Amino acid sequence: MLFMSVATALSAGAWFFVMWSVNPFEASAAGFVMFYLTLLMMLVGLLTIAGVGYRVLILRRTDVVSREVRISFRHAVFLSLIAVIALALSASGWLHWWAVLALIATVSIVEYVFLVKEEARRT
Repeated sequence: MLFMSVATALSAGAWFFVMWSVNPFEASAAGFVMFYLTLLMMLVGLLTIAGVGYRVLILRRTDVVSREVRISFRHAVFLSLIAVIALALSASGWLHWWAVLALIATVSIVEYVFLVKEEARRT
C-alpha cells in the first residue's frame, strides 16, 4: 500500500503540473494525452486506496488482503476509465446519455466476465 500511495501522490503531482503548465487553447495532442493519462493514474490510485480501505477497515475482510487489493484495483480501473472517457467525450462534445449507458454496459460485461472466471477458478 505504501508503494501505491507514493505512486498516487506522484501522479497527482504530475496531474497538477499538467493542469497549470499546459494551455488547453495552445496545447497539442500530447498535452491532452498527458492530462487524461495523469488524471487516469491519479483516479486509479485514489479509488484503489479508498476501495481497499473500505473492504479491509469497514467490511473487515482481512483473511486474504491481496485479493481485496486486486478486486479494488480492478474496480478502480473500471470506474476511472468511465470517468476519463466521459470527460474526454464531454470535452469533444460527444457525451450523450446513451454513450454513458454504453460505457457502463461495457464495463459491466467485462466485470461479469471477471466474476465468471474467478468463480470457475474457485471450483
